[in-house]
Amino acid sequence: MMFSIPRKSFGGPLQFLVGRDVEGHWLAVETHGRGGGIFCDRSAALRYAVFETGHRARAVRMTAKTLSLL
Repeated sequence: MMFSIPRKSFGGPLQFLVGRDVEGHWLAVETHGRGGGIFCDRSAALRYAVFETGHRARAVRMTAKTLSLL
């Protein structure tokens, strides 16, 4: 599932963490809880996060910590 986050409805630029959940799925999670998604592979999660952040440098980070959407 992929959805676009309206950029103008929130203050501040979007930032994402990309990593895996406890079941091994790839996630892209906005750091302030504004959105995210579950992806079939690392590349798809990164592509989504990079697109949503407007290709800004350092707006997307990888993490080895376990992530969750909730």
